[in-house]
Amino acid sequence: MDKILYHYCSTQKMYGIMSGRQLRMSDITKSNDYDEVYMFFPGIIYAMRDVYYKNSFPFEFAGETDERGMEILFRLAYDYFKMEFDKGGVTNFVICFCEEGDKLSQWRGYADNGRGVSIGFSERELTQYSGKYKDIITMGKVKYKTVEEINDIIISKANNLLNELKNLRKWIIDNLHCDDSKQEEYMIFFFIQMLNMVFMDSLQYKNVSFQEENEWRMFFKYPITKKTELIYGEERNKSVLFDEMVEVMKNKIDFNILNDDIVPYFHLELSDISEKPIKEVISGPNNHILLKDFQLLCGKYKYNDVAFRYSKISYRG
Repeated sequence: MDKILYHYCSTQKMYGIMSGRQLRMSDITKSNDYDEVYMFFPGIIYAMRDVYYKNSFPFEFAGETDERGMEILFRLAYDYFKMEFDKGGVTNFVICFCEEGDKLSQWRGYADNGRGVSIGFSERELTQYSGKYKDIITMGKVKYKTVEEINDIIISKANNLLNELKNLRKWIIDNLHCDDSKQEEYMIFFFIQMLNMVFMDSLQYKNVSFQEENEWRMFFKYPITKKTELIYGEERNKSVLFDEMVEVMKNKIDFNILNDDIVPYFHLELSDISEKPIKEVISGPNNHILLKDFQLLCGKYKYNDVAFRYSKISYRG
């Protein structure tokens, strides 16, 4: 059975969604949820070090072997990601939904302290939309985990990464046919991309203390590049692993301008989701939209059969 998922936002953003007929997948570095991207860093590198020391295998990097070579690789990766996290370079574009359309924590955190609205969409239609881009976009319910469970996930992923590292140099030699100096460059390049994928995977998890949110997320499977020449340039970069996703995003990143910041986002066309994507709008506990005014807005922008109701929560934020 289909369910309605609600996107909480300010009244101004609701107007932008309805008038522009677009949803925004916004840069998570500018959201309340950026900590989730940090969830596996630097823990995944520490876990890989611990696992490798307990179950080492022959490894060569930067003229050193085994533990010394692995330690150099780990240090380079750590320094790279520490700098990239600080610059907002490890990111994804995300849009969040909730299974409940009238929830106090969501009004407080995501809908202008109750002055905004929640907009209802079909879970089936959103999932079908992401399925059109199954190799690029994913849509699913957040998995709530304890600290211990998160640590177990990190260790499992550390094991998987080490298994990939074990054969990485051989794969580079067999497939890229490059000299020794290039092999080193490709080793760190591919290792960084592997870690990037792990950090994006963390977006499907959240601490169990937030379980009452019943959150769903739509986000890109691969890390978002902020390299200007790839997004707005004319040439394709053959060194990019996620070339198909870059092509989807090319020239399609726009910006929400705030008084003190700029927030990059990628827009989704509502018409690509369905002919009638908006099922319901709930007015927040501190919102003053009148039914007739909302109906006029729907009429102006040709939205038919959109239900409208008021929050039942008593809240004065």
